[in-house]
Amino acid sequence: MSNHHPLNHQEKIALFRYGLIAPLVLETLPRGELTRRAEQIASRVYDIPYSSRRQVSADTLLTWALHYRHDGLDGLKPKPRHDRGSQRVIDPETAALIERLKRQNPHRTGSSLLRELALSSPPDPDHSVTAPISASTLYRFLRARGLTERQLLLDQAAAQSFKKYEALLANQIWQSDMLVGPWVQRPGGGRMQVFLQATLDDASRLIPHAQFYPNQGLDSFLDCLRQAVAARGIPFRLYMDNAKIYRSTQLARIAASIGILIIHTPPYQPEGRGKIERFFRTVREQFLSCLDTKHLLSLDDLNERWLDWLAMIYHTREHSALQTTPLLRWQRDIEQIRKLPPSTDFRRLFFHRADRLVRRDSTFLLRNRFYEAPPHLAGQRIEVRFDPLDMASIELFLDNNFQAVARLVDAVANAGTGRL
Repeated sequence: MSNHHPLNHQEKIALFRYGLIAPLVLETLPRGELTRRAEQIASRVYDIPYSSRRQVSADTLLTWALHYRHDGLDGLKPKPRHDRGSQRVIDPETAALIERLKRQNPHRTGSSLLRELALSSPPDPDHSVTAPISASTLYRFLRARGLTERQLLLDQAAAQSFKKYEALLANQIWQSDMLVGPWVQRPGGGRMQVFLQATLDDASRLIPHAQFYPNQGLDSFLDCLRQAVAARGIPFRLYMDNAKIYRSTQLARIAASIGILIIHTPPYQPEGRGKIERFFRTVREQFLSCLDTKHLLSLDDLNERWLDWLAMIYHTREHSALQTTPLLRWQRDIEQIRKLPPSTDFRRLFFHRADRLVRRDSTFLLRNRFYEAPPHLAGQRIEVRFDPLDMASIELFLDNNFQAVARLVDAVANAGTGRL
């Protein structure tokens, strides 16, 4: 019997909604604080299941919280809809273009956007929908994405004001960034440069997790975040810059599922991440400067030394701004820390998801390698879920129902069948 318990349509939406409202229902809050937190959660964009919308209003969040208190998870399941497909759907390429144009100039009007779209988006024979976007569809899209002139200007003002704000409690705010690291031995010979992915707790300056990785991609960042959450609990807010990896759908999905509010600081305005910038300066002066550049370490040896330095020196040395150590300051608020249930499967929580079309020979391509799917999935568009740092187990889903675990195509075994 399979150990997987696939979610149906309503359960997936209910779990997504719970991920958003968890900060509103996990503790008793006064009305003003409840509303403020709802507005914080409503201020960001989400990858909403089965919807082209990207935002949820504060009023909707408060309504969901009320339903959850009355009926538990069942109260968050949506009622059946009868108007599905009645609205024009904007394809991802056009959506990205609209967002880029509007963020470049928040004062750009809808009519101006429509003109620029008409000039920059010639008909694409690969798209089944080629009808122009109406003004009403564009307006709905801008509101759903938080791209109205008013919202964009408010976001800019909020980012500017953050430099005057400091978290009162541990795990209220984490900051995250990447530092270009030293050179290490490359497995098999030669050398390669590595990168330090790090998270920092704003109130205590504690490092929930930081590690050197062989690349600066999304896989490395998500692995760092997964280990940070596993070690130190869930932050309410996570500040980072506008790099592409920090705006990924994968990160949005993970953050929404565990109730993290992600805030991006504007380009060239790093005030919201000032503490992690100062931490990186300490890393350069007190750790990297002590490495012997003539004797390269392996990546594993470097990380072993690094984690020892964090635990034995950085976390236990008094911080001048705190008048105590980062570890003791973080432990002061330990009763307030949000943790996921012990039964949570952290690895699956951080699985990447991607759509793939299974070819007629029952294979599909993922990260430059061919995998084999069950024959009944041939010709179907499926969702694959996987750990990017351990591709040994690729889980296949059809309409959100678990189907099988894919395996690498064995070219030798299949040679006699004429399949490859």
